[in-house]
Amino acid sequence: MDIRLRPSLIAVPLAALFLLTGCADSDPELTVADVEGSWSAVGGGQLTVRADGTADLDRVTRPGPDCGRSTGAAGRTYTGPATWVFDTYPDEKSGIRFDYQGPATAKPCKIYLVVFLLKDGAKGFLPQDPSDVSYVRSAGRQG
Repeated sequence: MDIRLRPSLIAVPLAALFLLTGCADSDPELTVADVEGSWSAVGGGQLTVRADGTADLDRVTRPGPDCGRSTGAAGRTYTGPATWVFDTYPDEKSGIRFDYQGPATAKPCKIYLVVFLLKDGAKGFLPQDPSDVSYVRSAGRQG
């Protein structure tokens, strides 16, 4: 019996191992310095992200009817305080998640900001926003 290892018999399991352990992921992990600052969308909302895990959201599209001040379509935004943590929205790149209590219902609410690090700064989007709305970050400490 001739027992010789073929390169393909080794390569396939190694590739699977890299994918399962995340070794093939080339995206760098986000740091506080990558997300801290003011994020603005043209004609839309504003996100203020602080290093201490607090944030302020202004005119941000809320993800559902129980997560804001009004249940009407015109009032489908949230303005108020939040906390944030690093998280990944399902099927998206890494980003941050904002947590707050819906003022009308006291229901826990979550808003995700998917973050892309670019050579000239950082951009992001909220999955519940229209596809043409993106946020651009202005770095700097926020008080």
